[in-house]
Amino acid sequence: MADFNPALPLPIKWSIGDDRFNEGQQVLSLTIPVDSVTHLIDHLQNLVDQKAKDGEVYDFNKKEKVKTKCVQIYSKAMDGQFGVFGNINPQKLEREVNEELPF
Repeated sequence: MADFNPALPLPIKWSIGDDRFNEGQQVLSLTIPVDSVTHLIDHLQNLVDQKAKDGEVYDFNKKEKVKTKCVQIYSKAMDGQFGVFGNINPQKLEREVNEELPF
């Protein structure tokens, strides 16, 4: 098995916890290290270029599900003292090189 090559220098931390503004509701919180932001942008663009697939999301303006091209990022979840949490640091995708001549 090949060595894991993380896409980000530091992982994104996510957690699900109580919404401090809406009692009884929960929120997803992402903590993204500043050092990882540009790497995350590069990774998302590589996902768009190499791994986009048909998916379905909810459009709040239309109040309905819409079909669109999507990318996905996965993370294992753990249950801790303050709720569900995890880290996101996917396998790095190398940028595809287009060797076609422009003429």
